[in-house]
Amino acid sequence: MRKRAAPARVWGLAAWTAAACLAAPASGWARPAAYDVIERVYTYALPKAVLLSPDETVAYVTNFGRRDTKNISIYDADTLEEIGTIDFPGNCVEAVITRDGATLYTSNFRRDLVEVIDLATRTVVAEIAVGSNPKTMALAADERTLYVSNWSSNDVSVVDLVDRVEVRRLSVGHHPRGIAVTAGGVLIVGNHADHTLSFFDTSSFEELRDEVTCGRFPRHVIVSPDQRFAYVSAQASAAVFQVDVATGEVLGKWPGGFSPKTIDITADGRYVFAAAYGAHEVVGIDTEDGTVREYPIHGIEKPCGLDVTGDGRRIYVTGWDDFGLYLLQREDEDESGS
Repeated sequence: MRKRAAPARVWGLAAWTAAACLAAPASGWARPAAYDVIERVYTYALPKAVLLSPDETVAYVTNFGRRDTKNISIYDADTLEEIGTIDFPGNCVEAVITRDGATLYTSNFRRDLVEVIDLATRTVVAEIAVGSNPKTMALAADERTLYVSNWSSNDVSVVDLVDRVEVRRLSVGHHPRGIAVTAGGVLIVGNHADHTLSFFDTSSFEELRDEVTCGRFPRHVIVSPDQRFAYVSAQASAAVFQVDVATGEVLGKWPGGFSPKTIDITADGRYVFAAAYGAHEVVGIDTEDGTVREYPIHGIEKPCGLDVTGDGRRIYVTGWDDFGLYLLQREDEDESGS
């Protein structure tokens, strides 16, 4: 079902602002928070993703510009002190980590592999062949299957993690990048060059609907904690879109900064943050009241990777061109706003 669907109705910022006037936020911070950069360190060449360990004590950075050595650098999440590196032939793009914090999977762009890394020893224990130029990955809820978007072969690899082997390829649009899977088994793929999303049922691997148009150059896809919504950063649209997982309908959008790349969401599902690649900032979106706020980061060049703590107190951001890892911390305000 490669037929492209007609564009769904998209609300502009004005509509979201009007909606915000009708109801006050039900939870979260009293007013939009401020964030300050409290730590900054140099990583290695072209840091792409930053990923927190499940206990949020360690940050892993994938250094796309490093080949064959220091592919992943490891930092204390409080101090940003470098505490180790992981080396392997090739270079890596993105990473995912198991819930127990024991295993990290990273996409090896040059060698068309997924590297399986034992984090206790910080060594590669297996390599899994996938499609051409793998980028983003998503773990199934049971952590027995990994889905990998293959940028140059225009497909998604389905990987059996028990046997550590690719078992299927799913044909998608041109240059798939963002990918996410719900706990209920809906796989969502962002087709970057086609400006669409693909939806699959992972129990049958059948497409659930025709491709859905979603902005210009959809880049990153995440799912809300309640599994109801997907959020998609669209670079040329300078926006973050909200999509109904059950129907595929695009429900609305918010400004996401100039060329938003990586996005993440707080554990309560209220706040989405976007790394604005062309704007030296992070953008914060309150999905309940529609508020959008910009957080400039002095010195950063091309914010790229981003991860946020579950409570939204800290944001970790990589600078693609300045080789930096930045730690932003929220300045909490009390109910009176003082």
